[in-house]
Amino acid sequence: MPVRTHQPAWLRPYDPADSPGPIPSVIARFRRHGRQDEPTPTEAEREASRYTVVLVPPEAAVALGDDRGEVGLQLFRDTDWDHYPAHLDEAVKLIEEACGERVALVEHRSDLTYWTAHVRPND
Repeated sequence: MPVRTHQPAWLRPYDPADSPGPIPSVIARFRRHGRQDEPTPTEAEREASRYTVVLVPPEAAVALGDDRGEVGLQLFRDTDWDHYPAHLDEAVKLIEEACGERVALVEHRSDLTYWTAHVRPND
């Protein structure tokens, strides 16, 4: 008869029954509509959140398989290409026209530099 030894938890196969379940604070952090402290976004805020401006350098265009060599700023609405703005000011104007409100761009950096649009608070 084989002798059983106790295996550490990290070595045992994963059993979903052992999961403690989702952590409530993590769920609350990412579930926008479940948060009581944030108002429901306006139509302009929802529309602005659909836009992303991406800076595509030449090497990234090649890596993305863009054989047309389209580099520079690209404006996306959701996942669809929308426009090639010449500069960030033009991108802001295009998004403001779509939203009907003043917007600001927030810069992010990952593999590519990109900006997300947010409605400006009333001053």
